[in-house]
Amino acid sequence: MTTPSRVLADEYWEFRLDTRHFSNLSRGELSRLESWDDLSAEGSSAAREACLRFASRAGNSNAAAGADRTLAETVGAAAFMDASVGVWWPQLGAASLQAGLLTMLVPALHLQPLVTGDHGRRYLEKLRRFPEMIDQLVGRLEEGASLGRVPLARHVTQTVGKLDQILALAPESHPIATQAAPIELSAADASRWRGDLVDAVDNHVRPALAAFARALREVSLPAGRSSRHAGLCHLSGGDAVYGAMVRGHTTLDLDPERIHELGLARVELLEDEYRRIAGPLLGTRELPEIYSRLRDDPALQYSRSEDLVADALRCLEKAGAAMGGWFDPTPRAPCRADPIDVGAMAYYYPPTPDGVRPGRFFFNVSDPAAWGTYQIPAVAYHEGIPGHHLQIALAIENDTIHDLHRNCYLPAFGEGWGLYSERLSDEMGLYADDWQRVGMLTADSLRAGRLVVDTGIHALGWSRGRAVEFLADHSSMSLHEIEEEVDRYIAIPGQALSYMLGRLEIESLRAEAETRLGGSFDIKAFHRTVLGSGSVPLGTLRRLVVEWIKQD
Repeated sequence: MTTPSRVLADEYWEFRLDTRHFSNLSRGELSRLESWDDLSAEGSSAAREACLRFASRAGNSNAAAGADRTLAETVGAAAFMDASVGVWWPQLGAASLQAGLLTMLVPALHLQPLVTGDHGRRYLEKLRRFPEMIDQLVGRLEEGASLGRVPLARHVTQTVGKLDQILALAPESHPIATQAAPIELSAADASRWRGDLVDAVDNHVRPALAAFARALREVSLPAGRSSRHAGLCHLSGGDAVYGAMVRGHTTLDLDPERIHELGLARVELLEDEYRRIAGPLLGTRELPEIYSRLRDDPALQYSRSEDLVADALRCLEKAGAAMGGWFDPTPRAPCRADPIDVGAMAYYYPPTPDGVRPGRFFFNVSDPAAWGTYQIPAVAYHEGIPGHHLQIALAIENDTIHDLHRNCYLPAFGEGWGLYSERLSDEMGLYADDWQRVGMLTADSLRAGRLVVDTGIHALGWSRGRAVEFLADHSSMSLHEIEEEVDRYIAIPGQALSYMLGRLEIESLRAEAETRLGGSFDIKAFHRTVLGSGSVPLGTLRRLVVEWIKQD
């Protein structure tokens, strides 16, 4: 039966497919393969206004109950997020390594699950159209410079350095030139296609990237902000933009000051756990010494990326063997671990619905010593199993829910689940010892600290240096990791808040269910309820769990 909510969701999802092509890349969506996002001022404004109209229609929906209500609420949250979180990305975020153009392109563009000759033709067309998008992006950088809406100078310098490395590669060695040929092509046709691919990289992608690098050097760098003024609050209109970004990323109506205080309280609670768990291992209950030992002891750091990769693989195998005792159903798609040398410390890319591409957990091995030897389990469980792979693959494989629920990324739901999974992994017996539990605490410190630092930077006017100092004083993360994280918060305002706020909501719902259901509480049924509707806003998730409790 076609309902008004489903009509609205269908229209919104088609709009996303037609306009959000970076998202299409990450999912391996091939229906609009040759297209790029319209980054022009006119195109970006039109897309934002369209999203706000979708959000308004969803808010005025008459869907009162059931799947229709869930769908309408999800359209509203997703459309508002779409309208708010990327509003200044072309001027500010695109120039960063943590959330910029290269981070969107390098991991995903060469991993498309091409099958047919038409896929291959349209992929090459995409590469040939790449300069058009770069021209738009350069125009937005120029616009931003004229308005004083510019990225941090250090972010520009970092990105230019990485672009110079990529541009120095021979065309056939370019990361994008590693895209596999469509599987249906004959050997001879595949060979010709790979030649055309290298040609497209050499004659279209590389010159466009060179133009981007030139604009960063000549336009953005001279006007770039100092690290003392890292937050949106230092830009005209920045407070309102940040407030909308917070709501978009978290699906909650919490003001930044309240979130800041929540973060400080969580940091204090974690300090007690460090004393209890890490203290006996290190022979001290003094927090500065605990953090310093965990951060600086070479014996607790990786020296080889190969060891980091091997440990990640072992963790995924162990979690895969245990997940059936805690989840029903479990994903059909496997999850792989893949090292990278650019971007965030770790992240996940979903499988394709047809299973051609598995789920993939990427982790940055450019500096192995930045990882503590105790850290990788919690990260693997967050990004892989039982974290994002369970959450995302189960949604993608669930053909009973709308495509929006299957594919939309609502950070508070998704990242909240990922962080919940880190603690769940301890219940599942996945941490081998207290050292690995220390890794869990390290990950928790990061997410609790984010509530303090993200709001500190963008609402309270903290400098980059003050943010780095706070995390160094209240966590065992390496200085390299701290700096990467702080640069990420600067580049993606508000997104980092979603992890801990989402986890606290899921934990609250589980505690309520356990209290009210007592001995009849079933952890598999709880997890099935949380994940069974795919991606939803936190308010909707609460309603779904409360309804399940009442029906049990």
